[in-house]
Amino acid sequence: MRPINVRLVCTVVLAAACGSANEVSTGEAATVVFRTDTAAVGATFGDVSVYPLGRAALAALESSAPAIEEWQRILSVRVATDSSRDSSALPLLGTYIVATDTLRFRPRFRPADGVSYVASFDGAALYARVKQSAPEALARVSTATWRHDAPAEAPSTVVREIYPTGDAVPMNLLRMYVEFSAPMSSGRSYDFVKLYAEGDSLLEEPFFTAGGAVELWDPERTRLTILFDPGRIKRDLKPHEEAGLPLREGKQYRLVIDSSWRDAHGRPLVRSHVKHFQVGAQDRSLVRTSAWRLTSPRPDSRDSLVVTFPEPLDRALLARMLAVRDSAGHAIEGEIVVSDRETRWAFAPRNPWRRHSYALHVDTELEDLAGNNLKQLFDVAPGDTAAVGLSASVVRLPFRPR
Repeated sequence: MRPINVRLVCTVVLAAACGSANEVSTGEAATVVFRTDTAAVGATFGDVSVYPLGRAALAALESSAPAIEEWQRILSVRVATDSSRDSSALPLLGTYIVATDTLRFRPRFRPADGVSYVASFDGAALYARVKQSAPEALARVSTATWRHDAPAEAPSTVVREIYPTGDAVPMNLLRMYVEFSAPMSSGRSYDFVKLYAEGDSLLEEPFFTAGGAVELWDPERTRLTILFDPGRIKRDLKPHEEAGLPLREGKQYRLVIDSSWRDAHGRPLVRSHVKHFQVGAQDRSLVRTSAWRLTSPRPDSRDSLVVTFPEPLDRALLARMLAVRDSAGHAIEGEIVVSDRETRWAFAPRNPWRRHSYALHVDTELEDLAGNNLKQLFDVAPGDTAAVGLSASVVRLPFRPR
């Protein structure tokens, strides 16, 4: 087992100093602790605990089922700024747990290496929520900070792929996906994701980030969705009129993922990753299954059902918006493979195909690279009747092994 870093084991206690620059004392209020060791019982690495608190107040708080914003007014954890232990950043996502006399926050993602965090507990907000008088010692705001510095290890994480994988995209491209080989750190992702036009011109704010506060990760934090600013894509919005689309037809671009970006264990990427692509005309057409080609498998085999599309479709949606079902509507288990630059979808069943009828169920929210789906266009101009497609939620494409 790897030795525990003694400095990280030191908890942050507000009532007394612990001899570390990661601590801050605000008086004799409740103790605030960042859980910094990995062998804790009943807590996990990165948890924040506040104790001792009134058991009756905590029980009343839990039974009132606060909304996430109300929890955050009582106890919030944020990324700290360099200049202050306070932070204007959005609170971290996570869950709140009441355990007897302790209020605990469990972050959704593991703390990132080299990042300082600040926890703020507002005792007055807690007692106001449960309509009780706050004890004098708790009627104040208590804060604590902690910086996670992991031991240096050899880099091992790489960028596996950037979608779409093709080298040509529409001018109104809505999103790209960056897939990593291991979970990544979050909170400063767009410091390491840059888009350059030909001639090494850095594009300023082509992505939707809400000032760096918005990052779209999958649950495992191995795939980042890069969303181009929708306000610049939709023609009836002010950013489109003022700045226009981020990409320009006929131009070449390169998306750079910098190697200094650290993974969830604090290690930089093995190498930087660059994706080159060229921009074509805008795509303002609905996705239509009538243009798809289905290749049926042989009966009594585990051959793949193959679906070929006339254009690339959204890679993440292809993994979950197409499903094979039998004539009774039961889902068929199997493995999906997307290839040929997201124009080919293949499904290999776990068990051999029977000599029965099946159907490919297609969710009509399935999108192409520009965000158009089977129901409507992403960018709809006033009075554009051609922008309306299907009204059903699912399209069935029947087939029979033969």
